[in-house]
Parts: sequence; C-alpha cells; structure tokens
Amino acid sequence: MSAHSSPSRRYHGVNQCTNNRSEKRRLTTNELLFSAGCFSTKPTNGSTTAMDISTKPVFSFSLNYKVFEKLVTCGKYDGIHSCLTMVTTADKILIHTPHKRYGLQNSKLSISEIKNDIALLNMNFPIRAIVAGRLKKDDERDVLVIGSPSHVLAYHVDENCNMFQRDFHEGVRSAVIGPYAYHPGNTLIVGGNAVVRGYNQDGTEVLWLITAGSVVALLLIDIDKDGQNELIIGTDDGCIRIYKKETLLHEFTEGNEIQNLVALRTGQFMYSVKNGTIGVFEENVRMWRIKSKARATAMATYDILGCEAKQMIVGWKSGKIDVRDPRTGDVWFRMKMNDFVCGIACNDYRGIGLLDLVIVTADGEIRGYTTPNVNMLTLHNIADEEMSALLTQKQKLLLELKHYENNIKYNKEILSNTNESNLVQSVPDNVGIIPSNTRLQIGISTSYDSNDMNIDITVSTNNSTTIRAVLIFADQLFKEETLIAHLTKDVSRILIPLRTLKDNAQDIHIKAFVGYPSSVQFHVFELTRQLPKFAMYTIPHNLTGSPKSVSYINTLPTKDGPGASYVEFRISERLKRICIWVNQNFLLPSDIEYMTSDADATELNLNLISLRTAKAVCLHFSYDGKTRFYTEDIGLAGDLVQSLVQFLNIDNMNSTGCFPAVAEEVKDQFQKLQGLQDTEKQISSEIVEHINQIKSHLIRAEDARYYNGEDVIKYHNEMMATNEDLVKSYKIRLVNTNEIQLALKRIHGILYNASRLRAGTFASAMIGRFKEALKTHNIDAVLKIIEMGEM
Repeated sequence: MSAHSSPSRRYHGVNQCTNNRSEKRRLTTNELLFSAGCFSTKPTNGSTTAMDISTKPVFSFSLNYKVFEKLVTCGKYDGIHSCLTMVTTADKILIHTPHKRYGLQNSKLSISEIKNDIALLNMNFPIRAIVAGRLKKDDERDVLVIGSPSHVLAYHVDENCNMFQRDFHEGVRSAVIGPYAYHPGNTLIVGGNAVVRGYNQDGTEVLWLITAGSVVALLLIDIDKDGQNELIIGTDDGCIRIYKKETLLHEFTEGNEIQNLVALRTGQFMYSVKNGTIGVFEENVRMWRIKSKARATAMATYDILGCEAKQMIVGWKSGKIDVRDPRTGDVWFRMKMNDFVCGIACNDYRGIGLLDLVIVTADGEIRGYTTPNVNMLTLHNIADEEMSALLTQKQKLLLELKHYENNIKYNKEILSNTNESNLVQSVPDNVGIIPSNTRLQIGISTSYDSNDMNIDITVSTNNSTTIRAVLIFADQLFKEETLIAHLTKDVSRILIPLRTLKDNAQDIHIKAFVGYPSSVQFHVFELTRQLPKFAMYTIPHNLTGSPKSVSYINTLPTKDGPGASYVEFRISERLKRICIWVNQNFLLPSDIEYMTSDADATELNLNLISLRTAKAVCLHFSYDGKTRFYTEDIGLAGDLVQSLVQFLNIDNMNSTGCFPAVAEEVKDQFQKLQGLQDTEKQISSEIVEHINQIKSHLIRAEDARYYNGEDVIKYHNEMMATNEDLVKSYKIRLVNTNEIQLALKRIHGILYNASRLRAGTFASAMIGRFKEALKTHNIDAVLKIIEMGEM
C-alpha cells in the first residue's frame, strides 16, 4: 500500500516503563563487627557499569526493631557521642549509642531491658518527621525535633525535657536544621501542606512561606556560592523550588513526588523522585538524570572508595545500594542488603574521630563502612575495562555498518533497475532493506473539535514503507514516562493523541521501527521534538501553516468572550517581542509575526481555547504596555505571568487580579476552617472531660475493692463505656484534623498562585502581608491582597 493511499491510524497506546540502567551482578558484603575494612579486585569480564569491587563493613549488628523509611537521623545529644535515632512501631523513637547509658528515666524516656545501649522515647502521637541538630547558639548538644500531624516538638534528649512545642495545623511532612538567611544561629525549618515555617531556638516563628503541594523534602545549601544558604524544597506535586530568604529563585518540575534532597558540595545537590528517577543539579542546571525501575529510599555522600572525593550513596527499595560518580551518575560499586534501606547517615559512630557511613534497613540491621586507606579505583585495572568497552562498541558499530552496506548494495543494484514495488519482492525477508531516501516525518498539532480536543503527534514515512511500532518517551507526559504504539496493521502514517496534565515545556523523544510488511529486520529512526509550555491552548479557528500578521489575529473572534476573571499589569516591550514569546510557548496552527502591514497595529488580541476545559483564554497586549490575561484559572494566570516575566527579564512587577470565583472560594474555605476549628476545641474539651471521668471511675473502683466489692464491676463498666466514648472522640478529632489540613492546603495554594501574579519584591512582600492577615483571620484583607498585591 502506498503512502498516499494508506489510512491514518489513531492509536490510544498503553504506558510502559523502561529502565535506563540494567541490573548487574549482585555483590555480597560480609558482616564483621568492628573489624578493619578490606577490598578486592577481579577481572570485569566486559562490565563497564559497575566495577567488581567488594568491601566489608567495619561494624554490623541488628537492633531487632522495625524501622520506618526516611525517619532516621543521627545526633550528638550530649555534644560528644553520636546516637543513631530512628522511628519504630507503636509511635516510639529508638535511640542507640554504644558509648553512653542514660541515667534519667520518666514516662517519655525509658531504657530497654534487653539492650542497655537502647533508649526508647514513647510518643502518644503519629510521627511524620525527625531531625537532629544544634539549635542553641552556645550549646554543642544536638536537639531532637519530632514532627506530627498537628504539632512540632523540640526535645532535649540529654536533659530529658521539652525545649518547645508549637502547633502545626498543616501537618508536618519534613524538617531540617541549619543557618538560613539573616537569622542568627541555626533555624529549624519545618515543611507541611503547602507551607514552610521557620523557628529559632526559643520556638519563635521567624520564617513563613507558602507554596503549592505538600513539602516532603527540605535542604539547606549555598546553591549560588555567595556564602549564605538557600532553601530547597521538594513537594509531592513534583516541583523543586529554590528560595533565597522569602524570594523564589528557581523552580523545576519532575514527573512525580520529590522524596529526597541531599547536598553534594557547594552549589550542587542530588535528588530522588518517587518514580525511580535520581539526578544532580548544579545551581539552576540539571547535570544528569537516570530512571530506574526501583525507588530510591535514602541518599548520602561519602568516600567509600578512598579516592579523596565523595561519591553518591543511593539506597533502593530493593535493598540494593549504589556507589555512583556524582559527575555522570555511573555506577562504580554495588552492595546488597537483606531488606530495603530506610536511612543513611554519616557520623563518628565509633567515637574515633572519623566519619563512618551508617546504613539502616527496615528490619533494624545496621552496617557501618569507613574510608579505606588505599584508592580502590587506582587498584582496579581501568585500562582493561576501557579496552573491553571499546571492543564491545566496535562489534556493535561493525554490525551496524554491515546493515548499512547491505542497504546501499540492494539500493544500487536493484532500485536502479526496478521500481520501489519490485524492491519489496526482490529483497530477502531476512534483510532489512528500505529505500535510501526514506525519511521519517513528525508533525505536532492540536485538534479542538467538540469530540476531539488533544495534541496530535503524527508519525509518517515519505514512501510506501510501513511503521511497525512507535516509542515515545517524555518525562512528564505519561504515567510511566513511555508510550509504546505497536501496530497490528501495516500503515505508513499513525496519529497518536496526547493530553498533558500540567503546563510544562518538555522534550519528546520518538523512536519508530520502519520496514516493509514482510520484513524481519527494521530500521530505527530516532527524532526529538519539543512540546512548548502552553501546548494545551490553541486558536479555535482553521488556519493555514503560513505566518499570520498581528492585524489578522486581532480579527479572529473569541469563542465565549474574555470573561470577568483577569490579571492586569503593565510592561514596556514591543509587540514584536511579544509575538516571539507567543510562538515559543504556544502550539498554534501558524506563527504570529509583526509584519510591515502591522505598522498601525496598537494591540495584539490572542483569543485561545483550553483543550482541557474547552474554556476561553484571552491574552490582550496593548502598545502602551497595558496587558490583560483573561482566564478563570488563577494558577494558569500565574504561569502565564511568570513565563512572560522570565522571557522579558523583568525583575519587579505588580499587577491587579480580579477572580470572583476565587474570592468566593476563599470566603467559603475560611468559613469552613472557622467551623472546623470551633469543632476541634469542643472535641478537645470533651476528650479532657472523658479522661477525668475515667480517672474518677478508676479511683472509685479501687475504693470499692476495700469497702464495697459489689460496686467494683459497676464502676469498671462505667469506665469501659466512657473509654468507648473517648475512642469515638479521638476518631472524630482525627477526621476533623484532616479536614482542617485540606482547607489550609487549599487556602495556601490559592495564596501561592496569587503571589505568582507578581514578580520580585512585590511577590515576596505579599507573603508577609498574607501572614499578618491570616493571624487575625481578616478575610477582607486577604481578598484585597489577592486583588491589589497589598493591604
């Protein structure tokens, strides 16, 4: 079938995950309690991914306690000895140190009867985050910070007392301690649902930031190398944001929840994503990224190979531990644990003045490694490894060259004397031959009729060759990052509809298998296309592909009118530059150009339609700088403003926002939040009353044992009934607390989107104004700040 007569196929493919790194031979480790480390080298047999290096732990033991993921830290609570701290079952915190025994004991801190080097902190609330660090300026002792769904607690382990406790209604998800901004000493920074708070050593709140999504990872690092730490936050919506004081510097988007953020060196940090991706950023540039089938559960930096430079230590859900090159992500060394890795810490655990790499698994196994005295990389025969890799590459290239030579041979000998249809019959089935002029054509466009509103990717060939399969890889476009379209019929053109969930620019990598219906071998064509940031918004009119003038675009009518919701601001820029921004960020049927016929044009009215909601999105630019973006989605309005501001390099800009639906939602959420908080107070008072009643029943039952034995059962039954009421009250309060967190998260999300309508100091100043308005529950002030940017 020729290319002109073959029908186009619309394919709704299935998602399939691909692994960028193949599984290599597993390396074993021998458990050796406080012994010297050792190593060995063996021939690599052509393996270039992981060197055949083995190492032994300097200590290894088991605590026989279950440990939870990411709830592992290490601190010097007496200022001298390192204590490994982790969360175990029944809301208990386990503190292990072989160097000191705790003499104090109360209802919160108790010594294990089995192992006297283990202390248990008994908490009566769920634990969501722990971190240890110095918080007092003139105190060398570390403080243990514990986060729960309702509050944050700073606990002084050495003195066995609470340092301070603060309510955290947004629910604690992460915490970090370190110097930040202009605050003296160290700052405790806590992340929750769409909010970040900072506390000093007295528990006074010194930092308040709002963001989108729940903050599940925090890191303090000097990313811009100016001598002051920046705050890096990772959220469950897949965003990495870098803050300097209260100002947002950079924002990056990944495909899934950010789970770990770890500093490499000044200006560099590594991260892991829930979908198995790990990578490294240097300042605001991503150096590399690798995708794996497993999920990284813990990360650290340590020189475990003795090469005088720290390597990346990555623990996986499968129990595997990788030692990687921070520059490229290549695996140098692998180990295998008996269970998955819950946490990795670097500290002087043996008390000899040297940092050890301490690895904690889910079943309570602890292994410690130290830096060897010799460089394992120099002992490894790198020359043999490189020669083996080059020989393997040579074989691949020779095979590929043979296929090309066969293709040229048949094209010269057969195609010169016969037509293309005879070529198919003349070539053997086991030879993958296609005409030398075969080209793969990729087209990306939008379709916007009532039944079909998608981004269409068209893959076709320029002759009668057929497409057997198409692989599309995009980091954030598909659930598992890869779409495979495997065709059952022989066609020369395939149409693949796509829909993006978020407005992010991304590269689309396309591989197509091309051949003939009877072919056994296929040619693989690889192409890359970029999907613009706002590809899901297009002009709802049939236009030719030739460039259109500004005057012509202004004559196109809008679908439903601009609407009543908009953001308005002023910029000093020519319409020609605005056209360049539109062409780079939107997937329009034709480019917009400022032509000579537009000399009298004083405005650009770009009336678009959203392929997700079928609602109008109108962008109006005036020659005098007045700009209005009409849309009901305040988040989209913020994205448009930030994209334009970055393109035009605008440092500071204020705006006016009018979003009636958002204003009504803010009022509803505040009223709902007020009712939920009143309910919480009532439930708390009922719980206190139930507890007092239980104490009273217990005392009466004890008295009845001595004076009237018949009333013992009566009082015990009353105590059981009151206890049931107490349990019900706890369950109701838990549901109420979850509702409060959802309401706060939505309010903070709206306020964050409102701050994105401004740029620079205007955006950062809004955060402080929001904080003051929220303290007094001043809804009118909040609405005015959303609208005008100020109170």
